[in-house]
Amino acid sequence: MPTWVITGANRGLGLEFAKQLLAAGHTVLAGVRRPESMEFEHAQMTVFQLDVASTTSVKDFAEQIKSVTDSIDVLVNNAGRMDGRWQSIEKVDPELSLDVLNVNTIGPLRVSQALWPLLQGSTPTKIANISSLMGSIDDCMSGRSYAYRTSKTGLNMITKILAVEGQNDNITVTSYHPGWAKTDMGGERAPVPASVSVEGLINLINQQTEGRSGRFFEYTGDELPW
Repeated sequence: MPTWVITGANRGLGLEFAKQLLAAGHTVLAGVRRPESMEFEHAQMTVFQLDVASTTSVKDFAEQIKSVTDSIDVLVNNAGRMDGRWQSIEKVDPELSLDVLNVNTIGPLRVSQALWPLLQGSTPTKIANISSLMGSIDDCMSGRSYAYRTSKTGLNMITKILAVEGQNDNITVTSYHPGWAKTDMGGERAPVPASVSVEGLINLINQQTEGRSGRFFEYTGDELPW
């Protein structure tokens, strides 16, 4: 069965990914900022410390992954954080904005770069970047959330760049919007159960081929505008 790497796997969508994949018989290598916070255990899951905002942590994470396997099938860049949802330019916090960009945009790039050698090979492999409709420039009608929106727009561009580079390495790279999912980040008012969102995302990732690489999809399967 395929081996999946999931970042931010201790809660929310990441934890739901792990549970559903393990139930289907897959192997999960979980990246967690604080491993002691991972309350879920499974014989087919190994938990490693990972802070996607730290280059040193990402490199250590990659070395630990390499110690248990010489290849992976799917990398899900799920770890992320929100901003202050600032409603006006006067309220934007530049330093917090940089932190958000570091986690949401550069974090997935760091992890993809570190694990790229384990994805290369003759067998097709996949990177799934968990983005957001809030990163769609075309869909930005309400403003606000300066840093979060920008971080996800940046992630979408990284998806496109990596998809082009991945053509030579048998690696497809696609962005996904999980919907407004009911998680710690999404809040209780969110209309989409995490289980429904992740079930849809896994189905789409399983369908991820060269023709879908470098594109942007909602968990429902609808393609979204950049």
